[in-house]
Amino acid sequence: MAEPIVSFLLETISTLLIEEAKFLRGVSDEAQQLHSELKMMLALLRDADEKQHEAAIVKEWVSQSKDLAYEAEDVLETHVFKIASRRRRRGTLQVIRRFASIINECYIRHKVGLEIQSLNTRIFSLTRRFQEYGIRVVITENERLNSRQQQLRTTYSYVGDDEDFVGFGDDIQKLVQVLLKEDDQFFGHHEVVSISGMGGSGKSTLARKVYNHANIKYYFDSFAWVCISQQWQTRDILQGILISFLPNKRGEIENWRDDELVEQLVRIQKERKCLVVLDDIWSTDAWECIKVAFPIRKKRNKILLTTRNKDVATTIGPNGFHHEQRSLTDDESWELLQRKALRGRPREEDQDVRYLEDLGKKMIKFCGGLPLAVVVLGGLLATKHSSKEWDVVYRNCKSYLGKGERIQQHQEEVQKVLALSYNDLPYKLKPCFLYLSGFFEDEEIEIEILYHLWISEGMVSIEDRIGEESIMDIADRYFGELVKRYIVHAEVPDGIVPIRKFKSCRLHYLMRDLCLAKAREENFLKVIDYRHGNDIELGNSTSSSSGNCHRIMIYLSEQDAQKKYTPLEMEVTNKHLRALSFRASVTENLITKLADSQFNRFKMLRSLKIQGVITPGLTDIDDNNNIPDDIFKLPIGNLIHLRYLSLRSSTLVISPSSISNLEHLETLDLKFTKILWTENVPLRMCQLRYLYLDPFDDLSLKIHASNNLEMLKGFRTGRVDIRDFCELTNIQEIDAVMLEEKGLEEIINHISNLHKLKKACIWTPIAELFGQEKGSTLLRQLFCCSNLQHLLLIGHLGQKLPDYDSNFFRNLLDLRLDSSTLEEDPMQTLEKLPNLERLWFWNHVFVGKEMVCHSTGFPQLRLLLLHHLHYVEKWTVEKGAMPNLSHLEIQCCESLGMIPQGLRFIEPLKELVIDSMPVDFGNRIRDVNGRKGEDFDKICHIPTITIINEGQISGSTPRYLYFT
Repeated sequence: MAEPIVSFLLETISTLLIEEAKFLRGVSDEAQQLHSELKMMLALLRDADEKQHEAAIVKEWVSQSKDLAYEAEDVLETHVFKIASRRRRRGTLQVIRRFASIINECYIRHKVGLEIQSLNTRIFSLTRRFQEYGIRVVITENERLNSRQQQLRTTYSYVGDDEDFVGFGDDIQKLVQVLLKEDDQFFGHHEVVSISGMGGSGKSTLARKVYNHANIKYYFDSFAWVCISQQWQTRDILQGILISFLPNKRGEIENWRDDELVEQLVRIQKERKCLVVLDDIWSTDAWECIKVAFPIRKKRNKILLTTRNKDVATTIGPNGFHHEQRSLTDDESWELLQRKALRGRPREEDQDVRYLEDLGKKMIKFCGGLPLAVVVLGGLLATKHSSKEWDVVYRNCKSYLGKGERIQQHQEEVQKVLALSYNDLPYKLKPCFLYLSGFFEDEEIEIEILYHLWISEGMVSIEDRIGEESIMDIADRYFGELVKRYIVHAEVPDGIVPIRKFKSCRLHYLMRDLCLAKAREENFLKVIDYRHGNDIELGNSTSSSSGNCHRIMIYLSEQDAQKKYTPLEMEVTNKHLRALSFRASVTENLITKLADSQFNRFKMLRSLKIQGVITPGLTDIDDNNNIPDDIFKLPIGNLIHLRYLSLRSSTLVISPSSISNLEHLETLDLKFTKILWTENVPLRMCQLRYLYLDPFDDLSLKIHASNNLEMLKGFRTGRVDIRDFCELTNIQEIDAVMLEEKGLEEIINHISNLHKLKKACIWTPIAELFGQEKGSTLLRQLFCCSNLQHLLLIGHLGQKLPDYDSNFFRNLLDLRLDSSTLEEDPMQTLEKLPNLERLWFWNHVFVGKEMVCHSTGFPQLRLLLLHHLHYVEKWTVEKGAMPNLSHLEIQCCESLGMIPQGLRFIEPLKELVIDSMPVDFGNRIRDVNGRKGEDFDKICHIPTITIINEGQISGSTPRYLYFT
């Protein structure tokens, strides 16, 4: 895992050598040599990482390599920053002081030159020892061990006991039906059916059930099952399939050349109907090597594959049938656990059976619906015959399932199976995944913040840019890879979709255990958790490495903070610390005691997060902000390497000049933050890209941000100087609250001219502030934002939307209107937007009685949500309207009489949700015991129809998404 660390550190050093060469004069030769030595070390690390080293000597070498890479980056970057800072100040100095400064600069160069020479010597010595100590022999031996481990994952076509299969009967029937179809809906090369999901979710078990189904055995003539896994060989795959087809010719087949194998496979598939299962396929490389053996032969032959990577399934069969494996429900998990743990135990003879059932139902919660975890737990409990033994397992359930130290024999499969997914990650994604170990169990992780943390440490490489992507777009692709591999579960936002695909994520319980174990093993991150009496959750590394931990996260509760207020003093000695995070719940005196003695020690910090901390004494400050001299002020002015600073949900006193010293700061998060400034001076942040403010704080700011600013959230007229805002031309995302008339017109003028703006969330009652005529003019101007792709508008917009103009929202994909109180039907304007894909009405968007979607309206619309339209009585959808609609939701529209007739003509409609509507409305679309409602024929073609909260009509509750 050191390879990605050294790789992105090397990228930083390369940037310094190229872009900051003028500040490295005098030491450039030494710096170039350092770069070369690190590249050599990186090559050796890549070799070690690919072999998945386990030997202690390799781990120690890797750890030392990582520490040296961090030290090299620190030396070069610190030197560049010092020289650059001196030269910026030099223009104001007198001639004599300027001469003294030049002499001092020469001394600094001499000193850093010696430091770089020392680093070069140490790195050269380390790489030489790598070879002299025979570490490559150790790695080769480990490769053989890993190959044997891989054999444990080999799967077979035969079906074992039915006791291990619960809950997927409908999935079997669906997959069997698809495999038996003889139509042209699949892609030309071969008909492909895929099953994808995370490790241990039962993909192979489901595939075996389908493979051995009676109808499948009757329909197909020949069958083959091959396990691809991570260690595959083209010849082995082809031989395995052909031997299954011609079992009596095994000896001959083993001696055939590759071209003969392909020729025979093609011939057989032309003569017979064949089913081939490619189980546990990890990449498309294997398919590319064998696809020549599968001829274009529609209707007859089928491929069934299982994979942990969704991209693999869609690449091999872009038009195939893709089934995503779901988790077991609690009831299904309990049924499976009973079959494993209580097998053969007569109920009438066991007085403790009910008690055991209660414990079992509690323990399945730890399995998270993962079949493999349930089976492992059941196998363990099957060896325990008393309630006392079950009690012990219950108390240690997490340890048994996750940690592996106490698990014996096959119970270790859980971690081994999941670890394969981690080992298969591209090297750049491994540190990104390990960063998730610093979040709570079951915590909803805000994706946007996660991206900022990755970026602050250089984990996202600008070299991976495609086209005009921003660094956040690249991070989004990184995260998408984790999602496609089922390593994390991501939530896509409802309603308006952000520029990026994901809003939040969670780790499956067992995957989080893997993340914690790998982070501990790699000494990647330390979590110090003092809440509820816990001393350290992820404390000292269990590896033999003597390396430093470069990331620390500290969690404290109010009661514990008073007792244990010096965790850094006890736990941290690394001056090269990169990331530091405090998360507390209103802890007085904590931050004072920590910061006074600790903060200035960590001058190489890239990210600092202080969340939920209140500085004592702020409640006594008067309205004029007269701050006593003795009150604590956050000492961050010397952390000049900071890229990310978050003070979210905290109350602090800060000197503006200390923040202005952070010349390399890229992200500043002041969301839900109460800040008292020691003086009223502008904040000057030359490199700032992402700024989060609190729109409802009384904070008045004058911000001189650079033209690099891409994201501005929590902007509010009257709080931030409008002239500063209008100087920003590279804004891509903005969340703004505009409740004051002053400056609003100027801001809308500016927004309409922002050519890079993609997303805007704006709360502004335009009609209330300006009246109908001028408000309509401003709204029309806003509608002419040509590059805008995502828009949320909250507030009264007047009687009607502007009449459609061909310049309106040419690129808009998502639109959400909230509390618009329009009196005329908005559909007549919105249905003409050429690229609109998602539309959400919320909370009195339209207060009229009738809406109409005309025959050519909404050509690209895929999702429509109508929420809290309390006055709409009739909705007409003409034939031809919304031809691509796939999801429709109607909620709290209690006056609506019936489903539109035109829905019957929308064939792509896959899902209809009826939420909090009158009972009579639901009865019109039901089919109960053959008695069809009046509107049943309008929606009978829709596969999924959901009716919830029937008869429960809720009031209007605004949800302001600009906060999230």
